[in-house]
Amino acid sequence: MPTTSGLVIDLAGVARLAGVQRAVVSVWRSRFASGSDSFPQPVSAEGGSARFDADEVAEWLMRTGHGNNADARVDAAASAAPLDFTFADEGSVAELEALIALIAHVDDPAGMTPVDLAGAASKLDPHDEMLLAEITAHAGRGAPWVVYATQLVDATYSASAALELVAQRLAASQRSAGSAGQLVGDAIALIVDLTRALIREGDSVRIEAGAVSLASRLAREIGDEVSIVLRDEEHNRRVRRQLVVDGRWLAEREESAPRFVAVARVPSQPGEDVAAILRAVDEVSLLLGARDGAVVIGPARALVDRLRPSDEQARADILRTGRVRAIARLPVGLVDSAARESLALWVLGERAGDGPLTDRVTAVADLTAVQLTAAARADLVSDVAAAVRGERDLHDHQFRFASFAWTSSLQARSGALVVAQPAKEVPSASDVGDLPALLDVAADAVGADILPVAFVPAEHNVPRAASVPALIKARHLRKIQGVRVVPELIGTEGLIVVTQSELDDPALIGRSRVDQFDFAARHPNAQLTRPGDVVFRTSPSAAAWVDVDGSKVVVSPARVLRIAKNDPGGLIAEVIAADIRGATAGPGAWKRWMLRRVAPQAVDPLRRVLTDIATAREELEIRAARLTDYAALIVDATTSGSVTVVPSNPIPDSSTTP
Repeated sequence: MPTTSGLVIDLAGVARLAGVQRAVVSVWRSRFASGSDSFPQPVSAEGGSARFDADEVAEWLMRTGHGNNADARVDAAASAAPLDFTFADEGSVAELEALIALIAHVDDPAGMTPVDLAGAASKLDPHDEMLLAEITAHAGRGAPWVVYATQLVDATYSASAALELVAQRLAASQRSAGSAGQLVGDAIALIVDLTRALIREGDSVRIEAGAVSLASRLAREIGDEVSIVLRDEEHNRRVRRQLVVDGRWLAEREESAPRFVAVARVPSQPGEDVAAILRAVDEVSLLLGARDGAVVIGPARALVDRLRPSDEQARADILRTGRVRAIARLPVGLVDSAARESLALWVLGERAGDGPLTDRVTAVADLTAVQLTAAARADLVSDVAAAVRGERDLHDHQFRFASFAWTSSLQARSGALVVAQPAKEVPSASDVGDLPALLDVAADAVGADILPVAFVPAEHNVPRAASVPALIKARHLRKIQGVRVVPELIGTEGLIVVTQSELDDPALIGRSRVDQFDFAARHPNAQLTRPGDVVFRTSPSAAAWVDVDGSKVVVSPARVLRIAKNDPGGLIAEVIAADIRGATAGPGAWKRWMLRRVAPQAVDPLRRVLTDIATAREELEIRAARLTDYAALIVDATTSGSVTVVPSNPIPDSSTTP
């Protein structure tokens, strides 16, 4: 049966589009099987899985008000696919990705003939490094998916986001990929943080394997001053497409920097055994120059666990190079397709001094029972960076996770390099059903510091979290650009200036100012902040701060999100700031941010509660600072001999009691 749009959607896709659980869609099918507003009939049932016309499903959701997506009509392509397309076929996915990459560089792709598409691909990729072969093959079949690729770009706001979505759907179809599956966000963030800690000015980053999400995140966060080099391998075509669409220039190997940091994900292909994984790591090690470094992430079963004798010897040979400076065992759940498998890290650097191997040490850390929060990642990166820098930092740094083992003893071990500690059961606050009880516990813990907050059971009418572009389109939110202020105007008098660097430490805000009259003369149309504005930045990390007073100058590239007073749509400034902190960073990242909302009747009460908590916290910080000063003065006075401290309630001496 032909479809109206050419796109079909399965039940899992309907659930994604509607923002509900898969079981809910099954209920809709049975409950609304007949009648004037019946659920659409399937157009195919290939492999026993019913598929529906995507436009009919989106219209039904909009018409009946079911689900939690007010933009279902626009978003349908992101959860659907052409009838003759499957994300389980890597060849088809490669053609789709190539089309998306081409669309980012041509005008009106839907109006191009297959010959035009092939010609445009030849101009963009004359050496066939990323898309020419795929576009040529697709054009030879009549270019059936051009419209779908265009719809994907429209539904996700950009070609870059469309490629990321395709990568996610490909990963979802490859649950059998095992250890080679897609890394979760926390693992990617850790690799990015480690790489940033290892690179120096003028370095380049060499990506060893085709981990698209990892490469894209790296490119966004390491900055344009660091060049990126790709190994000339077939599976890096996907990485190259993503980086080119992201607008990232790729260096030729002969133009690369004199020092580089390699980033390697092993295994790079499903089904590779321990021996193949260790060969890949050995190859990375052999390609390093004297000053180069590397970050390798792979299964703990190969990098740190007990091995059979032949594999154990291969791992010892790599350790014998003296380049492995840090080893860390990571928690489980960092690979989508291998949720129970633990990963491990190897960080390679310059050899640890010129002394004998028996005098060298390697940092070893066990994070099996540690959640990879931003704070935990920062502490691990700090430990590893100190280990890589050398002997002086080993003595000066206070390590949180790492301990040290003689490198020679690691080579001689017949068992695991890192012994995993048993994980402790930690209650999860993400379970909504547990939140009321957790609120009671938390309220008891702070009862002496703040007036009790009243709670009643919710009616589950909380608006669904929405993207920033969607909230702007709905007029709940405005995005205001910062002002380009010349440094000569900055002084110590006048209007307060907020820069992007001050968002890391808002206590610094207020030190820089600009004369009000000079500013008005130079920027007559510039807008000052209003109370409740959220000042934010997208790089080098996402950060945000709520301006409770207003009347400040926000300096570009920092920007402002302003909630509409008449129709806030359930948005609260403090919640927006919390959602931005730790969100995806990089140019244009704000388009992908999802902001949580509350029911309209809860906006004002929640805002008052958050204000009261902030005030109480400030008062406690002031009191804590006073106690710190008091303690310091007591120490100074007693150690200088000015006073002597005596017991506040001396116990009477029985020998002198009458």
